Amino acid sequence: MKRYYFQILLACCLTLFAGCSDSDSESGQNGIPKGSKAIDLQQDRSGLLRNPCMGWGLYDDAVGNVANAEEYWTAQDEAARNHASFFYIRWRWSEMEPEEGKYAWIYDDNYKKLIQGALDRGLKLCFRIYDNGQDNIRQGTPEYVRTAGARGYEVEGQNKVKLWTPYADDPIFQQKYEKFVAAFAKEYDNPDIVDFIDGHSLGWWGEGSHIKYLNSDKKKETFDWFTTMYSKNFKNIILVLPYNSEIGFNTEKEIAIDQKGYGLRRDGLGSMWFTENDEKVANEMYGKVLMVGECAYWGGYTAAYEPFKNDTKYSFKSWKDVYNQSFDHAQTYHFNTLDLRTITETKGWTGLAPELVRKFVLNGGYRVYPTYVIMPYEASAGQTVSISHSWRNTGYGYLPNNMKNWNYKYKPAFALFDESGKLVKSWIDEDAEPSQWLSNQRKNYTYEVSLDGISRGNYQWAVAIVDRTKDNQPGINIGIKDKEKKDGWTFISEMTIK
Repeated sequence: MKRYYFQILLACCLTLFAGCSDSDSESGQNGIPKGSKAIDLQQDRSGLLRNPCMGWGLYDDAVGNVANAEEYWTAQDEAARNHASFFYIRWRWSEMEPEEGKYAWIYDDNYKKLIQGALDRGLKLCFRIYDNGQDNIRQGTPEYVRTAGARGYEVEGQNKVKLWTPYADDPIFQQKYEKFVAAFAKEYDNPDIVDFIDGHSLGWWGEGSHIKYLNSDKKKETFDWFTTMYSKNFKNIILVLPYNSEIGFNTEKEIAIDQKGYGLRRDGLGSMWFTENDEKVANEMYGKVLMVGECAYWGGYTAAYEPFKNDTKYSFKSWKDVYNQSFDHAQTYHFNTLDLRTITETKGWTGLAPELVRKFVLNGGYRVYPTYVIMPYEASAGQTVSISHSWRNTGYGYLPNNMKNWNYKYKPAFALFDESGKLVKSWIDEDAEPSQWLSNQRKNYTYEVSLDGISRGNYQWAVAIVDRTKDNQPGINIGIKDKEKKDGWTFISEMTIK
């Protein structure tokens, strides 16, 4: 009953104290409990705020040769430091494992430099590893798989060269791929460095289309095999799949989303390939699963290179029109990410549409913070006190805390620090759920904390969103303006225990 009372109180105070800051309440004025105060907090919107599974991405999108690490990071350095949150590696399986057991993360110096370059710039890693070399410079599947006896067929690569691809239901292909994914997960099932992974990457460009089988009746079975393979190996990383592929969204939802906790990705934002049905699915799934958005690949940005004119749905007259449409799709349908992509396209976005780049830096994905807190500024030792708090998400997307492999690990918390700056005790509001903070909605909470065991003295209240899988250390940057910060905690008020 007390929690309910304080939730009503908080709602009233949000009205009464709008525009006020640090309002004292010694006499219980304005309905605030005696010994408590209302604190109005302002969001820091000065620039890049990196958080998991959101924001701008940079790509090494290998259709031709993979990027030279030194050249890539020289060209992408400014964008990486000022705009991006993650680095997406979309490589052929044959590049990741050219010989059986010879993994790129162990033996490929250029690959290791690419990865380290991303980590050195504060970027998380994301991956899609695909088996089909359609329109590539070389085949997607390592040659050792064919040598082992896997059955397959030819696809057309660059310059009309014939490249071999295995049938998706071939048992030898599946056996070899399972071995690779197990090794891949052993290296990268680590949320400290990896954000999300495409857990379905069959078909052209790994997008789930134009897949060939020995037995076409095994489409659903093969989809289940592939998504199970990834989900049983990756326990800590959010997995996504390209939705509305040729197998159909109903099957994707049944097998991958509902059963295995997959999120969604959609390639082709800002183009005719993002269909009305895609829009319908995005609206339906917003707030339920992570949605990764990728701009349509045009491969250029100059007036002399205008492949976008082939788009039959939108009347693009310039690259700025392309960027505006991509941005609009991401904003309207609540995708957590967009891509500056490769060196060429990064130049286009940052050179021709810098205002859109900055707008997505400030609003892309989720950007959460406490707008208002009612908390004690004095109390007796051992007393139980109430904290009321209100949270808002000013981003277009959401914080996917409800995804299976995250398992509600992020929670708002408050802590007391002593005069030496040492954390004395923290409290987590288990009922406050960040995945429910949808775009520009406010959520209010109240909970009670016991000051039992805390000595008399002067303290500071601090707030954070902590990661329960990492000893309740702050895990999400919340960006509060004009407040001192320490180790991910933000100090918001003084507190005296008598």
